[in-house]
Amino acid sequence: MTKILFVCHGNICRSPMAEFYMKDLAARAGLADGFEIVSAATSSEELGNGVYPPVRALLDRQGIDCRGKLVRLLRASDYEAFDLLIGMDEWNLRSMRRLFGADAAGKLRLLLDFAGRPGEAVADPWYTRDFRAAWDDVTAGCRGLLEQLTGTKLIDFAGCESREALYAVLRREMGWEDWYGGNLDALWDVLTGLPHEGERFTVALPHADSPVYDYAVRIRDVFHEAEERA
Repeated sequence: MTKILFVCHGNICRSPMAEFYMKDLAARAGLADGFEIVSAATSSEELGNGVYPPVRALLDRQGIDCRGKLVRLLRASDYEAFDLLIGMDEWNLRSMRRLFGADAAGKLRLLLDFAGRPGEAVADPWYTRDFRAAWDDVTAGCRGLLEQLTGTKLIDFAGCESREALYAVLRREMGWEDWYGGNLDALWDVLTGLPHEGERFTVALPHADSPVYDYAVRIRDVFHEAEERA
């Protein structure tokens, strides 16, 4: 099991956003049992509070439940307890280094390192008021993190409500040629021929209330069958 601790200043905006999105992503990918995911604050000023209401509302719109979450303060023992301690900005890393001392095991990272944007910060929406920008950064970082940890390419069907939307994700993520059709046979051809033959994928299904959930399961099964064939 991989143990991940997301860290920000107050543990009411960015780090719970990452915690609950990563939990949801892992669950939709069928990988929930492989992760322990928590978030914490470097500051005690929000202790006793829950997730900031605009963040809670944003998560709710995505079908993600964060009820019951209360601010958790970062502890010195967390360095040994977690495999990765991921901050949102350089100030978070500095606070962690002060608490933990030397990062001998190389566990301290920034979230956007995993999105191909090393050294960049997830701007704090408490100050910017741009919660959507923070969400976009957090989700990009979490998707990249899952890809790195699994050694696979992520296909994420979150929010898909039609077959056309499912195939739009596939075309974008896999670089389908225009002449490929939008059907399971075409997917099989793509997966078992160049350039994807032998490549490994993680498929994150839409939520179970999506009208195309069952069809997305069929798509996932084609990925599994192609991987077994390879």
